[in-house]
Amino acid sequence: MDRRNPKRKILPGIVFLFALAIQLITLPPWDTLSYDGALYIDIARNLAGSPTNFTYQGVYMMYRPPLYPYTLSLFYHFVHKPLSQLTVARLVSAVFFALTAMIVYMLAVELFESEAKGLIASLFFIFNALAFTMGTRELVHSEFTFFYALAVYLIYTGRKSGNPTRIYLSFVSAGLAILTRYTGLSIIAVFVAYLWLTEYWNWVRKKEYWVGFALLLLTLSPWLYLGHLHYGGALKPFEVANRAVTADRPVSVSTFMKWLFKDIGRILPALVVLGLVRQKQDEKGWLLLSWALIGFAMIMTVTHKETRFITFLAPVMALLTVEGVSLIVDGIEKAIELVGGPIEPWKKVLTVVLALLLLIPVSGSAFHLKERWNITGKYDSRVLRYASEHYPGERLLVSPYLYTMAGFYYPGARVEMILPEKKDVEEKISEGYYDVIIHKDPNTYLNIITSGKYKLVKEFYNGRFKIFIRTT
Repeated sequence: MDRRNPKRKILPGIVFLFALAIQLITLPPWDTLSYDGALYIDIARNLAGSPTNFTYQGVYMMYRPPLYPYTLSLFYHFVHKPLSQLTVARLVSAVFFALTAMIVYMLAVELFESEAKGLIASLFFIFNALAFTMGTRELVHSEFTFFYALAVYLIYTGRKSGNPTRIYLSFVSAGLAILTRYTGLSIIAVFVAYLWLTEYWNWVRKKEYWVGFALLLLTLSPWLYLGHLHYGGALKPFEVANRAVTADRPVSVSTFMKWLFKDIGRILPALVVLGLVRQKQDEKGWLLLSWALIGFAMIMTVTHKETRFITFLAPVMALLTVEGVSLIVDGIEKAIELVGGPIEPWKKVLTVVLALLLLIPVSGSAFHLKERWNITGKYDSRVLRYASEHYPGERLLVSPYLYTMAGFYYPGARVEMILPEKKDVEEKISEGYYDVIIHKDPNTYLNIITSGKYKLVKEFYNGRFKIFIRTT
């Protein structure tokens, strides 16, 4: 980095502050909460009490990646109210989102040697619909994307500058990415492909990469040990996670792509494809191709797919988008030269103007997707908050989708699900075991009414939600 250029020092900070400000301005309302997000907060509360208590309702949740709940637990030592904890979770995501935007800028400057292209890349990351939406959710994606992008940035700049320390840190960051989301295992394939394409087998003879892999394993080792301790095998958390995802509803590649175009629009993917076309068989090209293609292919092999799963590819999509814009400008330049006039003095201006014009529909998709996500769990949250404020209890029975959110609004309570196959639930209802029962259609009433132990005290949304409390 050129120390004589003050912009190199100031601009990353400006990118960070801009990205953070955008997220703070568009922070989701309190009454939107996802099932997984509530679960991460529930686990983080337990971790704040004991750093090995990775449980919810007494069940070990080690098939969930640990780093995000552990990050939240650091703050939950001091923050105890549910809605304040939700705000903290979203602020943590916003900070990691802003840090990633800064990494994208810095990597773009390294790749393209242009501050203007660095700013363009950071803007396309900030307004990537998936990154923008996940940037303030109580989910792992922002933290995961940061460590993944940081690992790629460090290995590229470490090799470029001949700095072994950066290479070592890249493997540590890769380990943290894996501990944030198990999809992060794909980064090992990205690293190996990139090193093989740039150095063939020569990289195997270099000490720094073997030390790097050792550091990656060392980073994972505490979690592997806990997996052995609580799951009966060091690799069990990964195995159980894979089984859980495989058991979920399968989604075909064509359906996934249809959902993806709906979420992020068509302009951004088109620019990414153009950026791939522009790549050459050089250091920069092999990095971007390895990152984008292997990362995407890994997600496509998963049985159950959601568009948010590829949020970690938003940084490389932003970098390829810059290349896509440059390819279009190159085409315009050639067309004008055929007519007889060079555009070289105006090429940079044309690149910036074209990028900003294309950014308009891209950012439109980002705000639209964020608004769609802002209705997630909206009605559930309102019902559960009302119930927790008016009908306190230590033992709850709730419909399945409310399971983790009930734990969020009733900290410390024992929560069970309404499942017809659990016959002991009917027996507990008949004995008046539960303090509060919250039922959401479609489901089954079981013997809530006929037991004579509970009375209906409140209905919401045309009877879709019903709150029962014990009569005695």
